[in-house]
Amino acid sequence: MKKIFIFFISILLLGSCIPRKKLTYLQSESANVDSLRLNYANSRYEVQVNDILNIAIRSFNPEVSNMFNITSTTQVNQNGGDLMFYLNGYTVDIDGNIDLPVLGKMYVLGMNTESIKKMVLSKLSNYFQNEVLNVTVQLAGVRFTLIGEVSGPGKYTIYQNQVNIFEALAVGGDISLVGDRTSVQIMRQVEGSVKFYEVDLTDRGVVESPYFYILPNDVINVKPLPAKSWGIGTTGFATIASVLTIVSSTLLIITNLQRF
Repeated sequence: MKKIFIFFISILLLGSCIPRKKLTYLQSESANVDSLRLNYANSRYEVQVNDILNIAIRSFNPEVSNMFNITSTTQVNQNGGDLMFYLNGYTVDIDGNIDLPVLGKMYVLGMNTESIKKMVLSKLSNYFQNEVLNVTVQLAGVRFTLIGEVSGPGKYTIYQNQVNIFEALAVGGDISLVGDRTSVQIMRQVEGSVKFYEVDLTDRGVVESPYFYILPNDVINVKPLPAKSWGIGTTGFATIASVLTIVSSTLLIITNLQRF
């Protein structure tokens, strides 16, 4: 009985304490891996349904500029947030179109921002042949969702052209101690379907992964480590304290039973 009890306690200690290797980002098995090539996935991002595009058309003629630009770009800032972009940007509808003043509906589904810019300029030349026009097309920030074992789950927007997965997790307060950094799940919209990918954030080679940079509308799901299911402790001290509590409680119960 005593041996079984000791064996059970040993299993708890070994199984519930989280090793440092499970908590450390960007590890490398090779001492020579100190320079890796980034994978700039966002440069090839293709517009999806419900994306919001920020399209600015500028001209030396104020009347032309005011015709296309709903609001001054100085009004769209970090404080404005998603609401400003939603109200003033151009949303890709269910049919893959955006609706611009004068130009009307334009099909942009599956196109990147550079291709959309060229198309807008081409259509503008039919109406304003003598005007010097400048067109910029950008995604209205990178919107994503964090769920699972993160300090601050929720929906976020970072107003940059590119956002890597570490930046996204940092906005949510990072992964908790019981989150599995070796298998972070990314749920992504791809051509009208949803696909799932796994990335190992403890491996330094993740920077070369096509999933290192997140894309708009990504859902990042951090799964729990087995230690959470045990419910014993996340650090060695916490585990020992919990086990000692279990041992003392068990001994107290056994002592009381023996008295009867």
